[in-house]
Amino acid sequence: MIRAIIFDIGGVLVMPGTFRFLTGKYAKMMNTDKDRVHKVFKKHWKMWSTGKINEDEFFMDFLQELKAKEDKETIKKTFYSVWEPDNATFEIVQRLRKRYKIFALTNQSRELFGFLREKYGLGKIFDDIFASYDVKFAKPDPRFFEHVLKETGIKPEECVFIDDREENTKVAKKLGMKAIVFKNPEDTEKQLQKLGAIF
Repeated sequence: MIRAIIFDIGGVLVMPGTFRFLTGKYAKMMNTDKDRVHKVFKKHWKMWSTGKINEDEFFMDFLQELKAKEDKETIKKTFYSVWEPDNATFEIVQRLRKRYKIFALTNQSRELFGFLREKYGLGKIFDDIFASYDVKFAKPDPRFFEHVLKETGIKPEECVFIDDREENTKVAKKLGMKAIVFKNPEDTEKQLQKLGAIF
């Protein structure tokens, strides 16, 4: 029996789902190799999203490693400008709230999470949100999933986990959860129904 549904945020509720679009924009701005920009970005994002560095340190370290001359505030403004909601997925969450506990499990920095929570009202649609910056673990680390199960008191077999990355859903399944790889809202609704979710 399903008691709880756990959603990822980036790539499920808020787009884009990967940083490739953003780092591609940065590469054009810096007139440099996009793969190198992406690699450096991901390296420092891992530190930022697990609370090891703050926002200013992230952008400063990112620019310094690339030896980029761009202004930090311009790079920061671009970072926060790319996020858009997937309204159809928000609607699914709202419908499911009538019957199930709804949680979020997301790899987010403190500052990005605060920005998205305020802009899109995330605190109003979830019973609780678990973010990597707070627990100091990031998906696909099993400890992140185990932390959520412990804090919510929900058994793995009572959960459905939805994420746009298969590597994360594989971990959820190994822990005993049901899991769906997010492709689009329509497919997700069909997959939820197959698992017995009632809308």
